[in-house]
This record gives sequence, C-alpha cells and structure tokens, in this order.
Amino acid sequence: MKTKSLNLIVRDALLDNGLPLHYYTRYLHHALRITDELSLDFNLGNVKTAILSVTDYQRAILPSDFVDVIDVSVKQGERLLPLERDRTLNKNYNRDESGNKIPYPMDTNINYDSEFNYNLIGAGNNLNTRGELIGRYYGKQRKPLLMYDIDTVNSEIVFSNTVSLTEVTVTYITSAVSKSSANVVTPYAVDVITKYIALKASIAEGGRIGSTQLAKMEYDNALRKFRARMNSMDYAEVIGLIRKGIHGSIKN
Repeated sequence: MKTKSLNLIVRDALLDNGLPLHYYTRYLHHALRITDELSLDFNLGNVKTAILSVTDYQRAILPSDFVDVIDVSVKQGERLLPLERDRTLNKNYNRDESGNKIPYPMDTNINYDSEFNYNLIGAGNNLNTRGELIGRYYGKQRKPLLMYDIDTVNSEIVFSNTVSLTEVTVTYITSAVSKSSANVVTPYAVDVITKYIALKASIAEGGRIGSTQLAKMEYDNALRKFRARMNSMDYAEVIGLIRKGIHGSIKN
C-alpha cells in the first residue's frame, strides 16, 4: 500500500512557501495535530482488530491502546456476527460472599438458533390451531440476547448474562500518530494536511483577514475531497443493499 510520510509532506509545504528548515518543527506540529484529528473519523491505519478472551465474570479486558469501539462480534462459521450495544447494562462488579467477581444471575434462556437467524418465524399467537400463519407481525420486534457495553472506568467490555462465549473479536480505534515525523498516511490525506498547515501558518503570522479566509476555504475544500475519496462504497455495494431490502414478508 502506497503511503507518504509526514516528513515529506512538511518539507513540501516549506518549499511551497519558500521557507527554510527553521520552520520545520512548527509545521510538523500542525501536521501531527490534523493527522490525529482525522484519524478519529477516518481509517489512517489506526483501526485494529483483536481477539479477546471472555472472563468467567462476563467481561473482556480492552487493549491498552484502545480509544473507541467500532464493532464487537462473535464467530459464526466464516463470518462475524455483530453484537448489539446495550448502554443499560450494569457496569458495577457483582461479587460473591468471598469478594470474587461473578456474573449477574441469568434471567432468561438464550436460543442461539433464534439469535443467529434474525428472520426466524416464531409460533404462539401468530399461528392458528391448524398451524397456519395468521399474520399479526406488524410492529413485532426481535429481542436481542447477545449484548455488550464498554466500561470506560475499568477498561473492559461488559457482556449480558445471556452471553456464554469464550472469546470475541473487537474492532477498535487507536491513535494514528506517534509524536515523530516517521508517521505515514494515505496519499488521499496529503492535500488536506498541506492546506491545514497553510491555514495555521496564516493565522500564526497574523496575515490579512482575506488571506486567512482564503486559506480556510481551501482547507474546507480539501477536507471535502478527502471525505469523498475515503468513501469506499462502490456501485456493487449500493445494488447489494437495495437487493437486501427486497424480500418476502408475511401479510398482516
């Protein structure tokens, strides 16, 4: 994969402005700041995947470089089934009489077949005495059983008491930069980083309002193009999403 280092981007910016290396540290500071900011919204090599073990008290310890979660999944054959986030899960530890951490008591039974098959049709009030479907599915909602939340205080993933797994796959965001010029970024980010350096330099030098506004406009346009280029959805994916929304249903 082709990349470009912040060192080269900063040196190019100095040449564009006809400045000596005396300004290198200041320009590098601006480049590191915008790279760190962009990495919170775009994958600049800072999205990682890790397989975590689930403890006997229904938690998993987050990686030390964790910033925010993207996805928590469990393996189902060759695919990953995303777990749903439930922010009402109790993040306080449950302990036994000896002070050991234990899971909270289970208040329902889990059916993994129903959990993995989102389109499974249940019985009950939706069938008559002859086993025929009679509708009544309007507004019917599936009850999620595999749920998680993030305990930011203890740096752990908390799972619902219906999860009986030994490991999960977590995709998360970490910092994209180390505080040096050795960082590399995708070529798509070169222009937006260069324009950000120019904007900050114009403000620091106390230039005319018109020139600063022009630098701000150029930065905004570069950021807009960067967002468009980083959108990886293609025509086939759009068609696939439309096709997934067309399926058979039960008449209510």
